[in-house]
Amino acid sequence: MSSPLEVPGYEFVGWGPAATGSGVGWATRSDLFGRCNRCGDLLSLYPDKDQSCGCGALYKDVGAGRFGSADGDDSIAIYRSV
Repeated sequence: MSSPLEVPGYEFVGWGPAATGSGVGWATRSDLFGRCNRCGDLLSLYPDKDQSCGCGALYKDVGAGRFGSADGDDSIAIYRSV
């Protein structure tokens, strides 16, 4: 996996669901964000509303309980707001 970019106001914590500390699947915390590896948009992992990044590769579907990327979950860089 390539090195993540620095994002002002955020700290890189790892790649994919394992970086969220939940053990299995995604942790839904308001201070965690996934970054699209295509367009660079950040999406909150908090399940408050459906969202997708600008290019549509990264998405959050609250009703279905899904968060993921068209490029696979392990391609998502996870950041914590600081």
